[in-house]
Amino acid sequence: MKFFPTYLSHLLPATLLCLMLCACEKAETPRATPVDRTLLVYLCADNNLADDARGNLDALVQGMAAPGARSSDTHLVVYLDTPQGNPRLLEVTAAGAKEVYAWPAQHDSASPDVMRSVIERVCQDYPAARYGLVLSSHGMAWVPSTATAYFTRSRSRTREEWPATKYFGQDDNPGPTGYLETEELVAALPDGRFDYILFDACFMASVEVEYALRSKADYIVAAPTEVISDGFPYADIVGELLAVEPDLKAVCRTYYEHYAAHPDSRYHSAAVSLVRTSELEALCDIHTLLWRSALAHDPAVFAEFNLSGVQRLDRYRRPFLFDLGSIVGRLETMGAISTAGADQWRQQLARTVVYEAHTPMFFDLAIAECSGLSGYIPVASYPDLNEYYIKLAWSEYNRNSVL
Repeated sequence: MKFFPTYLSHLLPATLLCLMLCACEKAETPRATPVDRTLLVYLCADNNLADDARGNLDALVQGMAAPGARSSDTHLVVYLDTPQGNPRLLEVTAAGAKEVYAWPAQHDSASPDVMRSVIERVCQDYPAARYGLVLSSHGMAWVPSTATAYFTRSRSRTREEWPATKYFGQDDNPGPTGYLETEELVAALPDGRFDYILFDACFMASVEVEYALRSKADYIVAAPTEVISDGFPYADIVGELLAVEPDLKAVCRTYYEHYAAHPDSRYHSAAVSLVRTSELEALCDIHTLLWRSALAHDPAVFAEFNLSGVQRLDRYRRPFLFDLGSIVGRLETMGAISTAGADQWRQQLARTVVYEAHTPMFFDLAIAECSGLSGYIPVASYPDLNEYYIKLAWSEYNRNSVL
């Protein structure tokens, strides 16, 4: 779905606008000496996640006050866009969050141009030897924003039953609602700038998305399932995220344990993975060989695939996100691929997904198996999704199975 995709703002009086722009000139002057690390937290919350984003900001301040945050040789910068006021940049320290720049009007934080300009501004004003990026909003893996027919829950639920969840990239104002599709996210992010990207959004540990972003960071932290809207426990992880050599496995573990051991049993729902992007090309290569083998065995193997036979990772009435390892296991059981080929694939998966953890249930969805990555199956009953899917880089090898 569009990734970084909430509200009409009034025009600032001319005098106030002039003062604000003057005050912001200083923020546009690059720091002379680079620090060890700059972390940009991009809170795209001009939607129904505004309260959660403000809670995340408070948690970041709390984390900066904790031992080990190394605030003297790092920068923590937050881009915040909510329905209240115009988008702004905040520098976060143990003393609090200080506004360093405010845009003079509302804009679409789910626009690739906006995201690109925010990243360029932060990298110019806060130079560092290394950069990290947190992307927080709604998200729907690679699925386009036009596929609304698929976004109906299989069961009704209320806030009282389960906490709300988030997905990535939605901006509701000034309107119409903006989203950031997979190819737009790829265009918005610079190659090689970040050593890690953390997605605080639902479903972003999709092999299609992570393959598309393989040149954007060395590691990606994301969830193959939904993410409860409270998000990552920033007070507990920001010190690690600011480290020169962050322990991203520890970040994942902290996230998982935060929900798995939550005092409120309704929150016992989490899945997270850490992907080494340099291994995604090799995973795609062997995956392509397996798919070609399966198609040679049965040209209709995917079009007629029984979706009930694999582990689903979404809770929608028409499921479209499935565990990648479960798909390969099912093909092996069907005899469509060899055991030797499946084992070779699993060995490469282990080199790619270097950490994975999941609770036994995500709300009402049982998770019996989880490889850390979701994948799509181009069944004949999903022609509209197939039409979009075959345009993705990951699925180029797969076109003959869905046309």
